[in-house]
Amino acid sequence: MNPHVEQLAIPYQRSMTFLSYIRGPLVNDWVEEQAQWLIDQTTGGVPHAEENLWHTIETRFRQAYTDTAEKQKAQHNIRDLKMKGDDLDSFIAQFATTAKKAGYDLDGEATLDVFQRALPFKLVANCVKFDHPVTWNDWTASAQKHQQEYIFFKERVRGNDRRGGATKPQWRNALNNRNPNAMDIGRTRARATFTDEEKRQRVQSGLCFRCNQRGHIARFCPNQGARVTKASTSNTPVVTVQTQGPVSAAQKAQALIATLHAESEEVRDCFAEELFGKKDFLNT
Repeated sequence: MNPHVEQLAIPYQRSMTFLSYIRGPLVNDWVEEQAQWLIDQTTGGVPHAEENLWHTIETRFRQAYTDTAEKQKAQHNIRDLKMKGDDLDSFIAQFATTAKKAGYDLDGEATLDVFQRALPFKLVANCVKFDHPVTWNDWTASAQKHQQEYIFFKERVRGNDRRGGATKPQWRNALNNRNPNAMDIGRTRARATFTDEEKRQRVQSGLCFRCNQRGHIARFCPNQGARVTKASTSNTPVVTVQTQGPVSAAQKAQALIATLHAESEEVRDCFAEELFGKKDFLNT
């Protein structure tokens, strides 16, 4: 508005004239609040010529208009947000900022529903299956945990050198060269290796190295432990570990690798090809 026009030269009159042009069911309450504020100011002794009266009304108008437009834009944009690639942290930050601009409660059921829909399905499934998240903090912590596990596993298997993964040729070499510490399936017994700490604990506890029971040593074990049998439909040896105690993940992995060692070179090469030949086998 032009303050040099005679009827607008006085800040109080300029402000009231400006408010008179703003009409509509969505803004009437706001206009009445500002008009009442002007009246209260002048009634309290503020001169009509006080320039701050106009500056305050102008600032409040700009804030109200900008906030409303930004809020509506954020409410529209948040439904189009999707996590891109593996960058979960950037997505969480972007979603939280947009939700705040939209006036949404991060712990609100509707907000969390939008957040879940923006994540990869398998990531959401793992969060629900293992952690049962309820709040925003629950969801973000669970998603970050499972995403980190996924990235670590993917890099290790696909052979990212920076993370110490193995390449396809390295997998082939590993399968074609027997590991002397792996479970032995070339004999009638398949024996799992133990760390020095496991050996010490077993000796102290008086546990048999073969069956985990007390009262005898492995040499005189009544349970013959892991045996090699032959499958009825194949000539390939099959490793079975008979133990009443827990089998470690390392022992299970050794048994699986030992089985692969017993296969032909063609089968081992196919195994490596299956791991590395598919572009995104972890999500299949």
